[in-house]
Amino acid sequence: MTNTDLSLALRKRVLYSSIGLAIVVSAIFISVAFNLSRDLGQSLELEHSNKMLLQLTKSIKAIVSTADLNELSLNESVKTELIALLDKDVIGFEIWVNNKHFKLRNSSFYAQDEGIATAINTKQSSYDFIENEAEMLIWVYENSPLDDLSILMVTKTHALDKAISYVSNRLFITAFLTFWLTVWVALFISALISKRFEQSNDRLKYLASHDMLTGLPNRTYLYDYALSYFTPENVKKHQDLDTLFAIYIIDLDKFKDINDTMGHLVGDELLKAISRRLRNLKEKNSQVMRYGGDEFVVWCDDLNESDAISLAEDIVLLCRQPIKVSNYVFETSVSVGVAYYPASGQQLDDILKNADIAMYQAKKHRLGYQVFQQELFTRSEFRISLRGQLNAALEKRQFVLHYQPKVQLPENNIVGVEALVRWLHPKEGMLMPNMFIDIVEQSMFVHEFTRYVLLQAIMQCREWLDNGIELSIAVNISPYNLMDPELVSYLSDLLKHYQVPAELIEIELTENASMVNIDKTREVFSQLNKLGVKLSIDDFGTGMSSLAYIKHLDVDYIKIDRSFTIDVVTDSRDEAVISSLLVLCQKLNKLTIVEGVETIEQANKLASLGCTLAQGYLYSKPLSAEEITHLLSKRKAETDNKIINIKKFN
Repeated sequence: MTNTDLSLALRKRVLYSSIGLAIVVSAIFISVAFNLSRDLGQSLELEHSNKMLLQLTKSIKAIVSTADLNELSLNESVKTELIALLDKDVIGFEIWVNNKHFKLRNSSFYAQDEGIATAINTKQSSYDFIENEAEMLIWVYENSPLDDLSILMVTKTHALDKAISYVSNRLFITAFLTFWLTVWVALFISALISKRFEQSNDRLKYLASHDMLTGLPNRTYLYDYALSYFTPENVKKHQDLDTLFAIYIIDLDKFKDINDTMGHLVGDELLKAISRRLRNLKEKNSQVMRYGGDEFVVWCDDLNESDAISLAEDIVLLCRQPIKVSNYVFETSVSVGVAYYPASGQQLDDILKNADIAMYQAKKHRLGYQVFQQELFTRSEFRISLRGQLNAALEKRQFVLHYQPKVQLPENNIVGVEALVRWLHPKEGMLMPNMFIDIVEQSMFVHEFTRYVLLQAIMQCREWLDNGIELSIAVNISPYNLMDPELVSYLSDLLKHYQVPAELIEIELTENASMVNIDKTREVFSQLNKLGVKLSIDDFGTGMSSLAYIKHLDVDYIKIDRSFTIDVVTDSRDEAVISSLLVLCQKLNKLTIVEGVETIEQANKLASLGCTLAQGYLYSKPLSAEEITHLLSKRKAETDNKIINIKKFN
């Protein structure tokens, strides 16, 4: 039922109820007024009759006192004199005097009245009203024992009829006016209530379809609007005009950090400021909605592809402008996903889903904005599928460790390995870490996954020790693992259980991860140091943190990112960066490992710069535990042969 139907039904109810109430009140009023007018009329009639009777009584007594009773019954002049005293409306008049009964006027009608008969028989003064066809009569019986005189008078009523007629006429007019006044009042009240009802409905509809914080339309409004938009006519319109309808999903980067650090009030003010900016988009056909949390949706119609891209760029640039909130200045950034209708779907859910996929792609690669493409959906669908298989993969031990050697320059002796996880998927085959690590980190299994990797690495270390191979293993942990209160104790228990020296285990954390919470990182690193394991910062030089942070973390190794190694031979700037980092680490008494060494020229250049540890495909790709064992055995045999040959030569 629509709001209009509800309003009409409410107005009808109020009107019918008011009319019914008016009728009931009028009926009560008429009843009371009629009884009142009747009582008043009867009172007047009785008073009139009593006066008439009193005068007649006096006259009769005077006549009786002077007349002989015998003559009273015979003398017509006496009768005539008495009758002359009677009013024309008197239809019955009888007297009883000295045990004689005289009927001056009589009627068979009233003679049959039980009330009159009872009064005469009991000689009790009384009166009553009786109805004769269309007439109303009043009879009065007066008995005077002292005078031995009784009189019965029956007369027509006039005051009663007049009173009832008078009141009835005016009562009808009053009831009519009251009824119509009630109807008009009811109509006015129903219209007023209906208006209030409609206002309340409009307010509730607004509350349901708008976000209270920013005042923007919300997700409910978006879906309601889409119902009327996605029609075959609009599809044909876009095809005929060769225009696009685009949905932009906008997500604020690092908004959670602002909320957690500055508080929700500041976060709310920031959202309001962003919403005001989005309202000011220059594209006239755009509508801005708050999708939820820190996500906004821009709905824009009748665009060409160039305009659609331009609008995405405008959104990114508009949101990047510094915003002052509560005496703080924020330089915000956003990630924008763009999906077109009908190319990216003909239903709102499909378009939103695809815009969301594009937005996460933009966020992941820091692109600012990304237009949806079908391969993104295929990749996203694959990742969603993997996310749902994480628990089963852990239970079935589908994750395996491969190990990439770390060598000492310039001899290229293997001094340790880095454990790299592979997912041996039953359908997809061997999956590299870049396909699932971020999924693991965003799942509820991140702690369980890291403990699984630590267990496998320590078990392998124990196996190598049993075979006479002493080799350190570096294990990467997620920044989320720093929040695991049981991480250090779990690692300690593993080392004790498998009797693996703590110095053979190295914990690696990326620079970006270590800088997320420097105090927490320092706390966990301190506990790991006390345990005796080695510590390293991975991918150093790629993060946005200050180099001054290094002095606060007690680590053993700094791993220089491969991005500086690629052009170290040909680019003097990369050479300068690596050279500076080597000097810095030497001053801070920290060992350096250069990643991504793939050519002999790179290795020679690094060795000439003073680098003593390296890792890369030049020395070996990541290998299984069996292949590492075979490689170490082969190198040991080669070394032994060299020693034997040297002895023979000597």
